[in-house]
Amino acid sequence: MGVNIRNFIGLQALVGCLLLLTVRQLSCELAEQLDCPEECDCHYFRINWVIDCSDLNLTDIPKEGLDLNVYILNMNSNNMTTISPFPDDIKIRTLELSDNLLTSVKRDSFSTLKYLLDIDLSLNYITSVDPEAFL
Repeated sequence: MGVNIRNFIGLQALVGCLLLLTVRQLSCELAEQLDCPEECDCHYFRINWVIDCSDLNLTDIPKEGLDLNVYILNMNSNNMTTISPFPDDIKIRTLELSDNLLTSVKRDSFSTLKYLLDIDLSLNYITSVDPEAFL
């Protein structure tokens, strides 16, 4: 009793398609479960939840709809002059604040960001940074 190679290849292709559909469905279901500020674009990059609020002329970080499990928050190219404190339980790892109108970094601006690994403050007008801003 021999194995028909065409049937075997067809079965592999079918299993591959079903697996791909299952992964896409799971990804969509996860995306629906996480919050996103109304004006921003939110998506997964690999397994990380990304909130992109860049180039929206925002003057503050949109706290309403900001999911606590956000991994990357992109606030580049807005009109922010100050940073108000973040919610206590937020898990931001990467915060992008480039090309805004920031002039200082205050003590409480990032005090609740316990998981923060990377921050980009380039292309701002920062003249003072509180020595305890990143402790």
